[in-house]
Amino acid sequence: MIDIALTGGCIIKRRFSAVTDQRFLGVVDVLRGADVTFGHLEGTIAEPDAPEVFPSAEGGWTWIRMPGYFAEELGWAGYDLMSHASNHCLDYMYGGLYETWKALKAEGLPYAGTGMNLEQSREPAYVESAKARVALVSSVSSMPDWARAADPRDGDRGRPGANQLRRIQVLEPADYDALRDLARKMGMWITDLGDEMTLNPSGLHNTITRFAKVGPGRPAGEIADRADVEANLAAIRTAKARADLVIFHIHNHEWDTEQSLQDPPRFIRDFAREAIDAGADIFIAEGAHALLRGVEIYRGKPIFYDPGDLFKDGNSKIRPLSEYYWTQGTSTATGRREITTIDSPAHRDHAKLPVATYPPGGYNTGRVLAVVVPVCRFDEDGTLREIVIHPAKHIKTTKLLWGLPGMVTGEEAKEVIEYLGELSAPFGTEIAFEDGKGIIRC
Repeated sequence: MIDIALTGGCIIKRRFSAVTDQRFLGVVDVLRGADVTFGHLEGTIAEPDAPEVFPSAEGGWTWIRMPGYFAEELGWAGYDLMSHASNHCLDYMYGGLYETWKALKAEGLPYAGTGMNLEQSREPAYVESAKARVALVSSVSSMPDWARAADPRDGDRGRPGANQLRRIQVLEPADYDALRDLARKMGMWITDLGDEMTLNPSGLHNTITRFAKVGPGRPAGEIADRADVEANLAAIRTAKARADLVIFHIHNHEWDTEQSLQDPPRFIRDFAREAIDAGADIFIAEGAHALLRGVEIYRGKPIFYDPGDLFKDGNSKIRPLSEYYWTQGTSTATGRREITTIDSPAHRDHAKLPVATYPPGGYNTGRVLAVVVPVCRFDEDGTLREIVIHPAKHIKTTKLLWGLPGMVTGEEAKEVIEYLGELSAPFGTEIAFEDGKGIIRC
């Protein structure tokens, strides 16, 4: 048997290896106890004075930079394999990206999802455990388009960046026509391509959004760009030929717009099944910040739509260049509410960032705010036998512990597992609560 532990994002920028809180150490024991432990690095690892490390003009919303020692903390916690493709991987430009790679390599942590060009960003990473060779392919659907990696062409070297899974917005004909008319009135550049069109601001011909009309195989909503899908499926097949088990990861913020933030979008559900058909043994999506999403078992393989951000301390993140944050405040001149930048001296109440109108409440809107650490147990021939799901919540008692995951027990644990069961029920997945943990038997 081989046990593979999985976690969502690591969003924290301080040391935690000195913490002795037993709730936190209970989580660490699970990570260290698995044969292979996978996690997602959300951001960059770089010191501010390193070469070419400066905040990008467009971050992934905030700018996330961990100190140079952070890779050591990941190794201490028990991680063996990291995904890196996300909307934050180039928050500190190419210098930050290079420093991140250097830190992960120094700690001996294989990573996937970013590279010196697009081909490299799609390449699998491998880790050798005592029981199996495990591969990882990492991608992202939610990111600034400029951070996408590009391959060499016509003498150019290519561009470092992330393995992006691009999306196309598919609309009903009436909505499509209404959008086209509105875009014309807004001064957008419109290019018609049969039943598809691209929109971009005047003069910015690489800053495009693609739209299509519904049709055979194209229901309303978002679909993944087929070229990106096929390229990632090819990477999975390569990984499967070279490893015993394959993990496919995608960082995504999108949701099912007919449901809620706790529901994955159709294109992620479709892509997950294609990835498993291509040879992935585990599919894990994360990044929704709901916090939790459900679990599906497809053809005997697990799909985790989001286990939640394991480390999550927004107060410890670096937030430079706050003029990028637009929020409501009361004008000191007129006394009226207005939209202005969060650091504007012209408005009084700028303590909080704006809350989304849609999805209602924005992030962290799940009924039970918790995270889980699933441990998948495979036998020697790669057959999944069971999944043990360890429930946790973020600790918020002291600044030392704030945002660290802490194992929960008793009624708290039952609440988390039962809630995850509710989220998983639409996929036909049953989760039993036994000995303080969730159990999925396959």
